[in-house]
Amino acid sequence: MDPLTVTSWLGEWSRAWCVPGLETRIHVETSRRLRTALGRCHPAAGTVRIHPHLLAEPLELLREVVCHEAAHVAVHVLHGRAVRPHGSEWARLMRVAGYEPRARMDPARLSRSFRASVRPRVLYEHRCPVCDASRLARRPFYRWRCRACRESGREGRLQIRPRPQAPFIHPTGRQSPE
Repeated sequence: MDPLTVTSWLGEWSRAWCVPGLETRIHVETSRRLRTALGRCHPAAGTVRIHPHLLAEPLELLREVVCHEAAHVAVHVLHGRAVRPHGSEWARLMRVAGYEPRARMDPARLSRSFRASVRPRVLYEHRCPVCDASRLARRPFYRWRCRACRESGREGRLQIRPRPQAPFIHPTGRQSPE
């Protein structure tokens, strides 16, 4: 990632968004700690971290992810913490920059090697062996019991098994609930 290129992008968006000095306010770096996100932003600190495998992707994809994260910083500068991360203020900045405002990146836009580098998401299915009711959670809950079975005098203990999901990727790192 060429720092001069990123600085020129930030300067371009700074002028378009009427946020002077954005190119000096934002520090862009790669982070190997990102597992399910293309990028992550800490608006108050002006830090933008991007997935290192993103550097091997087409430059336009890197530009869009950096723009997505820079828009979070710009929204913070313009509006403070009172607005939603992907709210209308952020969406307006993305449109001004020439991008469709979206919180999630379509995985089909990423190379196969990039998709392979992302840790698959795992949900845990909690299923009652008696009444077959089930619940999904991001981690196992061993204390959960089936209410209907407990009320009928049974133990209500659930069987827990992992259900791997397809990798879920979007620039902010948030995962959608299912």
